Amino acid sequence: MTVPVLPRILAVAAVCAILPAAVSAHPGSGIVVDGQGQVFFQDSAGGAIWKIDVAGKLTKFSDKVGGHWMALDEEGSFARADLKRLKRVTPTGVKPALIVAEGGAPIAVNSDGNLYYGLSLSDDGTVAAGLTQFSPEGKQKLFAPDLKATVEKLGISGLATGPDGSLYLACNSSVLKVKTNGTFTKIADPVEVKDCDIDFPDNNPKFPMPALRGLAVDARGAVYAAATGCHRVVRITADGKVETVLKAERPWSPTGVAVSGEVVYVLEYTNATAGADKVWQPRVRKIGRDGKATTLATIAEKEPERRPK
Repeated sequence: MTVPVLPRILAVAAVCAILPAAVSAHPGSGIVVDGQGQVFFQDSAGGAIWKIDVAGKLTKFSDKVGGHWMALDEEGSFARADLKRLKRVTPTGVKPALIVAEGGAPIAVNSDGNLYYGLSLSDDGTVAAGLTQFSPEGKQKLFAPDLKATVEKLGISGLATGPDGSLYLACNSSVLKVKTNGTFTKIADPVEVKDCDIDFPDNNPKFPMPALRGLAVDARGAVYAAATGCHRVVRITADGKVETVLKAERPWSPTGVAVSGEVVYVLEYTNATAGADKVWQPRVRKIGRDGKATTLATIAEKEPERRPK
């Protein structure tokens, strides 16, 4: 008999604190773009999900959860699933479905119809480094078991899907590609940001830099990563070449990335490497085809003042 594990997902949030490279408190990395071009992003401090529509209008989509990670289920595979302590912020049966993880590890819904979670969860409740695959029916299994030894020192700090169904992992200082058969390769290890504006998480100089967070992959297989500890977004080609595509001025730093066609959307926060006692104020910027960045929305510290910019 398989013991349901999805109910335990939030219970493992504290486990991230014992993984060597984990940050005990950090703002969210969740930003997604749906097929209509609408952008959804997390406001961790405000406990909300915001939406920017195709006309650029900013509205609050949900005021019940902010969270740390978010996944877009385009096909609605999990639109009716009992997600337990993961939260679906779209109504039951509606697709695409928007799914939020308040803690624990990154999540992604792949083209194979399964949800992937950036920790290994066994039937007896044991938590370890690795990847877990969940079906819409709630069945779970360890995915890519040989991955554990590679990620256990750094943890998984970002998770994205690629055009061929592969999974891409950020591990703070490296990026891995995991194929559908569970085999994996390192795309870049370590990821070196030449113009890094160094900002160690929790002021810890031993933290593995560039402290990668959210990932996104374009149709050509190029990876865009939020190098939070460098105040940068980097583009990593399939052969491991790294280039900076966006620089953020302090106190802003990227935490999440989404790709739609040739346009890259970036979620940034103030004081992203500091604890919750600092102000976590989000904004969204867009990198156009010409490489120029424009600000789409900024969330003010006080909610009555929150507005598009």
